[in-house]
Amino acid sequence: MHMKSSQTLHTVLEYLPMKIRNPIQKLTAGNAQNLQEIRLRSNRPVGIRVNSAEKFLATDGSLTESTENVVICNPEDLGQAFQAVCAYSVYSHERDLSEGFITIKNGCRVGICGTASVQENMPIKLRNISGLNFRIAGEYVGTAKTVWEDISSESGGILVAGTVGSGKTTFLRDLCRLIGNHFLTSLVDERGEIAAVHRGIPQHDIGQKTDVLDGYPRSMGILTALRVMTPQYIVCDEISTSQDVHAIVQAAGCGVHFAASCHAGSMDELLNRPVLQPLFAANVFRHCVFLENNGHVRYVRRIAAR
Repeated sequence: MHMKSSQTLHTVLEYLPMKIRNPIQKLTAGNAQNLQEIRLRSNRPVGIRVNSAEKFLATDGSLTESTENVVICNPEDLGQAFQAVCAYSVYSHERDLSEGFITIKNGCRVGICGTASVQENMPIKLRNISGLNFRIAGEYVGTAKTVWEDISSESGGILVAGTVGSGKTTFLRDLCRLIGNHFLTSLVDERGEIAAVHRGIPQHDIGQKTDVLDGYPRSMGILTALRVMTPQYIVCDEISTSQDVHAIVQAAGCGVHFAASCHAGSMDELLNRPVLQPLFAANVFRHCVFLENNGHVRYVRRIAAR
C-alpha cells in the first residue's frame, strides 16, 4: 500500500494568501507528510492538524501550542482564500455552500463555516464566512488489494463497515479502483468523497471502466445507473435510508453487484440494523469487511443467506 500525495499540499497552497502559504512551506518534512488539515479562523491563529492533533502555525513554520509569534488569519486573508476556493464565483457554488463544503483540485475538500439561512430545516445559503478547513486528501492505493484478491473469485456484493473515522471511504475508493479496472462500474458519489470530481475530472483513481454519477442523491443515482449505464457493479458510500435500500434491492434484482459502505461497529450491530434487513433478505451482499479505527481490516465475514 502506498499513499499518492504528490502535489496535494502544493495544490492547497495555491488557495492560501502568501502570509499563510510561506510558513506552511517551511514545515518539516515529517509534518508536511502527515498534515491532515489547515484551519483558517477569522482573527485567530492558523491551525495545522498533524497526526490527529491540532497546533498553531508559527511564523517560522514550526508548530506550537503557544499563541505567541503565530500566523493570524484576519478577515481579509479569510475572504481571499474563500474567493479562491470558489474560483472567484461564489454564485456558481451556492449548492456546494449550502452543503458546507467545496471540493477543489486533487480531491481536497474545504469545509466552510458561516451563518446559514435555513428553510424547512435545511441550509439554503451561507454568508458571513467565519472559517475554512482545508482537508488534505489522501489516496491510499492498495488498501483493499488483499481483500479483493481473496474474495473476488466469488460473485456477490461487498459491504464495508466500521465506525466514524475508521477509513470506510478510503477503503471503498481503493476497492472501486480494483473493481473498475475489471468490470463496468458505476460510482454513485453523492457527497463527492470517493472520486472527488473537479470540473468533470475525478481527482482519484477509481478505475478505468468506472463511470461517475457525481452529486446524485444515492437512490436516484443507483436507478439512473441501472437504466442508462448497464453496470456490472455499482459502488456507493454510506447506505443509511430506506430509499437507498429499495434502490439497491431493485438494481441487485437485475443482476448488478454492489460495493457499498455503512456505519456499524460489529457484525451483530450490522445484522440488527432495521433499515438494512431487506438487503440481507435479498442476499445483496456476500461478504462484509470490518475496519479498525486505524483504517486496517479487522476481519472479513461471509454474510449467510437469510
